Amino acid sequence: MAADELTIHHEDTRGRILSADSMTYFDERVGKRDVLIGGSYAARMTIAWAMRLGARAIIAHAAGVGRDDAGISGLHLAQDHHVPALACETMSARLAVGESVYEGEVGHANQVAQSLGVEIGQSVAEASNYLLDAEVGREVIVEESLDDRIYELEQFPNGNIRASWGIPVLRSIQEPRPQDVFIQASHCGLTLVPHVMKLNLRGVIANDAGRGKNDSGIASFPYLAREGIAVAAVGAMSARIGDVMSTWEDGVISCMNEIAEKHGVREGMRTREAAHAMLNA
Repeated sequence: MAADELTIHHEDTRGRILSADSMTYFDERVGKRDVLIGGSYAARMTIAWAMRLGARAIIAHAAGVGRDDAGISGLHLAQDHHVPALACETMSARLAVGESVYEGEVGHANQVAQSLGVEIGQSVAEASNYLLDAEVGREVIVEESLDDRIYELEQFPNGNIRASWGIPVLRSIQEPRPQDVFIQASHCGLTLVPHVMKLNLRGVIANDAGRGKNDSGIASFPYLAREGIAVAAVGAMSARIGDVMSTWEDGVISCMNEIAEKHGVREGMRTREAAHAMLNA
């Protein structure tokens, strides 16, 4: 699927079931009768993105669930606003592939979704059909979904360590940052690749999201290695996915690509130590 492309899986008089490789690819093309399926993790930030568009119901990836249940924390946020939401079971679908999530299995669902007939173990395709019976959506603005900050974590003569929560912030940067290492609150799936390549970053550290089906949570590794860009992932149980400062302060490296390894990044390193190794290579 091309970047930002939406796929229509079903359409009837009730509305549409749409998928995209990232929840942040959904935009003004979405209507309040639509059920949205994103290849993103189901944390608060990504679910909040869909809620601000007025989605009727929201489906994402459990991303290993992870520390403090961060990978599915968005389901509770949606419940608070009476929006049905669910997450596919981590190993049933590929992260960053919306169509794979549609083909996955329900692993988690909030009470609003369950009241519509959604059950754990059901196919996402079946569950999404039930969600078309939900109330028509409405725009819900959650302050954290508006976070477009670039965090300046550390500055050195040879480069900087910066951070952001996800793709929309990277997409907003216009100039290449070849001296920078970026800490990302999101996963290391394929949707990371074009944005990191555009910025020609020295390195990037994000979450392994429980790895997911076919190691999709770290699928960016070989693509970025071919561009000479170091990338490493913190373990999903070590840091809260979707939380920038948890990635920075709590993260423990679980895996890395060959470029990061050449720079001295090793499994078990803290995020700060790994970022310094990338910066000083």
